[in-house]
Amino acid sequence: MSKSSGSWLISFCIAVAFTVSANAAPFEVNSDSSKALDQFSVTNIAQAMQRFTHAPHPMASSEQKKLASEIKAGLVKQGWDTQIQKFKTKIPNLAHDKLGGKDKNAVPVKEVEGENIIAVSKGSDRCMLLIGGHYDTKIYKDFKFVGANDGGSSTAAMQELGRVISQIRKQEASMKAVMPETGRFLDCSIGLAFFDGEEATLPEWSDGDRLLGIQDNIHGSRAFAATLERKFDGISYQGLPVKAVLVLDMIGHKNQNLFITNGSHPLLAQKLLAQKTTTKIALANVSIEDDHLPFAQMGLPFLHIIDWTNLSEWHTSKDNLDIISNKNIADFGDMLVRFLKQRR
Repeated sequence: MSKSSGSWLISFCIAVAFTVSANAAPFEVNSDSSKALDQFSVTNIAQAMQRFTHAPHPMASSEQKKLASEIKAGLVKQGWDTQIQKFKTKIPNLAHDKLGGKDKNAVPVKEVEGENIIAVSKGSDRCMLLIGGHYDTKIYKDFKFVGANDGGSSTAAMQELGRVISQIRKQEASMKAVMPETGRFLDCSIGLAFFDGEEATLPEWSDGDRLLGIQDNIHGSRAFAATLERKFDGISYQGLPVKAVLVLDMIGHKNQNLFITNGSHPLLAQKLLAQKTTTKIALANVSIEDDHLPFAQMGLPFLHIIDWTNLSEWHTSKDNLDIISNKNIADFGDMLVRFLKQRR
């Protein structure tokens, strides 16, 4: 996905602090038809994955704009206050002859319009929890890249999370008289941020800076972070102080092995890892550049979760539905929901 495949990969000296799946009590896996409405649906995830991998959709492409519209419509249907955040950004112009194109008159850098999808579900407490991941695919000219794991898995999980949170809100509204709850992460307003333009236009993560002097990556998360405001009670979005940011990426491999990477907030990591699960997830001493960086630079507490072991298909034509386990995505999603139900 959004990392250089070369220079900083030497930081992949992983010291696993502890692995949840080894000592967690497994929970019973139910069929989709018998699962509660507030649990992740494997069927829904499979449908979202099919749509995501229909065709490549890099930032500013017609396919990307079409997908953004469809994701927005689905979230609106689930009751989320959803908007398309359009932003202008500069990327390498692949038509330029020195960047692999054939146009000697083309400028080396061009401006394009990206589209983040931002959806908010109102909570009862005065706070905001942001959950994000990128939904663009990387540009390749010599093969079809659909990014099933790299972009697709987190996008499908966030779409299903939107449905599940809406269902929980409905259930709890009907039970409010007998079950008052406050102080959970879920009682904050939840913001789902589908970031555009995480992938670099050129082959390597830092090529834009090296060749053209521009940052050619994490365009959408940088644009979104720029809308956050510093107020007396902290950094806010829509007037609500942001308690934490969770960034998900590459979470759906059939041999799923998730890392909580360096810089992630230790207490948040502890609360997540305390949830009983069959998901293989652990703290790891590995540093990765991804959509969490703009929020880390602002000093916001964050969790960055990614599978950084299954890399043989990464940024190749093999990153397709053949390597995906929709059940693994669903199991992690249910773990995430249990985390959201914990007290802050």
